[in-house]
Amino acid sequence: MIPSLLRYRTMLLASAAAATACSTQSLKVLSEPPSVTITEPSVDSTFYEGQNVNFVALVVPGNDNDDPTAISHRWVSGNETMCDSDAVGADGFAYCSFVFTDTGEKTVEVTVTDPRGDRAKASTTVNIVENTPPSIEIIEPLDGELFSQDDLIRFDAIVSDAEEDASELTVSISSSIDGDMGVTASPASSGDYSAGIYLSAGVHLVTLVVEDSYGRSDQDAVEVEVYEHGPPSLDSVTISPSPAYTTDTLVASPQGWSDVDGAPERYNYEWVVNGTVDLGESTDTYPPGKTAKGDLVQVTLTPVNDYGSGDSVSSPTIEIANTPPEAPVIEISPSSPEPSDALSCGITVPAADADGDGITYVYEWYLNGAITSETSSVVAGGSSVHGDLWECLVRAYDGEDYSADVRTSVTINDATAPDPPVLDTPERYRNEDSLEVTGDCEPGCTVTMFCADSSVTWTDVETCDSAGEFVYTTGLTRGDTATCYADCTDSAGNTSGTSNTVTTEVCDPYDVYEDGTGYGDAGTDPIDEWSSLSDAGSTTITIEGNILGSDAEDWYVISTTDDVASDYSAGIDYYNLDIQMVDGSSDYAFLVHKGSPDPSDMECSATYSTTGYTEYSDFVMDRGDGSHAIPSDTRRCGSSSPYYNDCEDMSNDYYIQVFRRSTSAPSCQHFELEITNGVW
Repeated sequence: MIPSLLRYRTMLLASAAAATACSTQSLKVLSEPPSVTITEPSVDSTFYEGQNVNFVALVVPGNDNDDPTAISHRWVSGNETMCDSDAVGADGFAYCSFVFTDTGEKTVEVTVTDPRGDRAKASTTVNIVENTPPSIEIIEPLDGELFSQDDLIRFDAIVSDAEEDASELTVSISSSIDGDMGVTASPASSGDYSAGIYLSAGVHLVTLVVEDSYGRSDQDAVEVEVYEHGPPSLDSVTISPSPAYTTDTLVASPQGWSDVDGAPERYNYEWVVNGTVDLGESTDTYPPGKTAKGDLVQVTLTPVNDYGSGDSVSSPTIEIANTPPEAPVIEISPSSPEPSDALSCGITVPAADADGDGITYVYEWYLNGAITSETSSVVAGGSSVHGDLWECLVRAYDGEDYSADVRTSVTINDATAPDPPVLDTPERYRNEDSLEVTGDCEPGCTVTMFCADSSVTWTDVETCDSAGEFVYTTGLTRGDTATCYADCTDSAGNTSGTSNTVTTEVCDPYDVYEDGTGYGDAGTDPIDEWSSLSDAGSTTITIEGNILGSDAEDWYVISTTDDVASDYSAGIDYYNLDIQMVDGSSDYAFLVHKGSPDPSDMECSATYSTTGYTEYSDFVMDRGDGSHAIPSDTRRCGSSSPYYNDCEDMSNDYYIQVFRRSTSAPSCQHFELEITNGVW
């Protein structure tokens, strides 16, 4: 191939020379570029992230006499340089080792360049997969364990790795004080790892690191304390009891014994009374026969073990105190009191005092476990209720100290029945199908409600509050009359007589617009629940309602529309707003305000402003105006007609004011309005 190339190049040169008529001819010999082939690893080989991958390429010089070592090779993957400008080996092989730190398919390219600048390239692909880090967990020792400096401390751990056998992993140990412990070993295939080390004195954070073959690692740490041998120590010592009396045995109570070897507590005792060491007492107790009131006593403890004595610790000095008096014997009378009875706490056996001091008594009274302000021996009557537990506490006082508390108690027993409850009168007639009964009662008693209507009777209970009031709510049957009365049972089980009886009726039908907010009770807030009523005569509005209790009247607003274009087309004005009270006219009447609820807009006010009416119509009829005769159909209308009046737009807002007649007694009687437009 090379000679052919030379001939071709020579031919080209000769042709060029002829074209330029150059008299000098020359032959230029071209060199062959090197070639390169990646031999390792094979295409699409798989490796782990962090694994060292060795690449090998075979380089052949372009000319037979070229030296391979004069050729440089450079390896890249994407935009990353793997190995940069190194010489090819004498054997013609180029080597590159690289660690990929991320996963995925990687394209690797090698470029070789000879001294003349000629180049050749080759590429291959490898797959880099995720390398899961190994894991390690320290089983022993436990965090915070204590060891002697002489102990070989064994560390047990469990290791594992998703990609490698546990035996291929490497574990190393280091200490926060002693540094690298020089222990590097592999665990068993089962994942069990064990190693023993000696540590210097101190608190060590020992870290075990496991590493896989590809550089991924994990670690776990445990804190251990290593101690040196030495004498024990003691934080403090006190003398008990405190206060101490002449009749007490004094006890030395040490706190905070500490011994690194775990030796049992052992002390030397020295008792000092009024500044003098008592050589006859060397235990943890001091007998009562050796002390008197006012003596000053102190004890000193020296902690000891097999390695020596620690620092001595002395207790605070205590003073032998006055002996308190003994407690008296007491009783409360009467033993079975009523709520109105006064209670007296008497001394039946006086308190004795070893010092012969004069004795006074201090009283405390508790009501149901809570202390009261009573400090005398007597509690006035009338301050109790049934079941109250009164407790008297007495202490004897000798001028310096109190005796132990002594207590006795009685329970109040109420045998008197409470007064009957008094029920407030509810509304006699109601729209709501529920009843709320309120009333007065004896505070704390249980109020039993007895209710009935025409078909059923029932009872319920409420509790009278501390203000002597209760509220009871129950559902009722619409259209039925219910009666209720009550009695009251106090906490002692005493039941009162019956209360007054109250009566109410739930109206049926009822006024659906009564909602307790005043909706519809004034012309400024009328009930407005209907679409505009056209003069087509196809819609009838029916309104049912009633007026109960404190309500004086109900207001409704009806908006109408007049299709004037249709009127012109038909030549007839069909508009006819008609309001009829079809039920309840003996108890109710209504007034109509046209345009607004203002009294000045009331219809027929001159005649019916106080009595109202039960029917109302608003329409236009042609009665003739002098320029034409009255038409046979007085509804006729036209546009600039010589025979009829012009059709006019009657659209308006009609405010209907319904009220109960002054002669009508309150009842569940309802009213019903029927409203149409365009019906003739």
